[in-house]
Amino acid sequence: MLRVAIREAAPGMRLALPVYHPRRPGTVLLKAGVALDEKLIERLREIELKEVWINYPGMAFLGRFVSPEMQRARSELSHHILSAIDVASSGALAELDYTEYRRAIVQVVEQLLRSPSAAYFVEELCATSTPHGRHASSVCFLSLLMGLKLGDYLVAERSRLPAPHARNVTSLGIGAMLHDVGMLRLPPDALGRWNRHHDESDPEWRSHAKIGFEMIRRSVDPSASAVVLHHHQAFDGSGFPRRRAPGGGSIVVAGQDIHVFARIVAVADAFDRMCNSADAPGAEKHPQQRRPNVAVLREMCLGPSAARFDPMVLRALMNCVPAYPPGSVVTLSSGEHAVVCNWRVQDPCRPRVLPIAEGLAGAVGVGPMAGGGILDAAEEPADTIDLAITPDLCIAEADGFDVSTENFLLPTGDAFSVDKAVRAQLNRAESLKAS
Repeated sequence: MLRVAIREAAPGMRLALPVYHPRRPGTVLLKAGVALDEKLIERLREIELKEVWINYPGMAFLGRFVSPEMQRARSELSHHILSAIDVASSGALAELDYTEYRRAIVQVVEQLLRSPSAAYFVEELCATSTPHGRHASSVCFLSLLMGLKLGDYLVAERSRLPAPHARNVTSLGIGAMLHDVGMLRLPPDALGRWNRHHDESDPEWRSHAKIGFEMIRRSVDPSASAVVLHHHQAFDGSGFPRRRAPGGGSIVVAGQDIHVFARIVAVADAFDRMCNSADAPGAEKHPQQRRPNVAVLREMCLGPSAARFDPMVLRALMNCVPAYPPGSVVTLSSGEHAVVCNWRVQDPCRPRVLPIAEGLAGAVGVGPMAGGGILDAAEEPADTIDLAITPDLCIAEADGFDVSTENFLLPTGDAFSVDKAVRAQLNRAESLKAS
């Protein structure tokens, strides 16, 4: 199996995973094992599917990074998000069936817990019909991933709640899926300005956070509505909206004063908008060139913008989003084509890779595989190269981009360990209580 961008798909490649219909939950558009031709490839480009998994000989070991059940659950969740956007657009938000949305979120969470090796953010495998819907779906899924990774942190940050309740991320998912719902009530000229210039200082565009909050606050849990109101807050206090001061005027909201769910969604929202176009409702659909994960992770976690985000949530981002996703075809500095076999948080830009002499041409004409496209687990081949111990090699190109200057090293081996950071925080808190 290989993860292949649609722009690199070629006739004769066979799908290893099904493609789901962008508007019909659980409906398979193309089954695993289908051979792609020019017409099918063009159709997949039209629905703006970003990538597919294709059969490739000798790559059965990559099957642990994909889950057909999770793909199906994500497809259904994406459908519910699009349905919510449609209902909100018609002005009938009170009619939303939040029970169904919660059920869809719980189903995704169950699959994430059931398939930990596949629980990474590896680009959407479920197409959506609008850029706004795609963004909402991606932010929701990534927020859930990070929320589960931050379980102990949620307990510490929501200390007034029983631990099981504090860890529950259902309301996080509801808030994430609706975080931009207020944009649906902005005037067309405000949306037009945003889609043309992406100017975050525009007061009318900024109002979407408060508008969205007023739209849903009577229907959802307060923690979900807090996400909608505060997903543009910044950990350093530079975000919006400001909070009313008791004696008049306004004060900034910063640090732990921002609800932890809003801090999580702020990171997921920024990551997706930096990777993809920040289009809002009403934007014209057009093919998008996705910025590579490695460039965005470098900027968010190690650049000047890192101060805007909760450091613990940035740790979760680094733990959930591979700089180079397993199954991706990359070009090494030696000029060889290789497939990414695994990744490690401590050294994200130096994964293990397997050279493939024929490149993607080796995937053309590969027949159907057992199990509907998913092979039984297998060990990595012996000729896998560990870039962490091969200093003369690095990844030079990925996703069609030159990434030779984007590779980065983390400050220390444990700098982005969520578990150790949370334990250290809890130990400090206990010490303060004792003193």
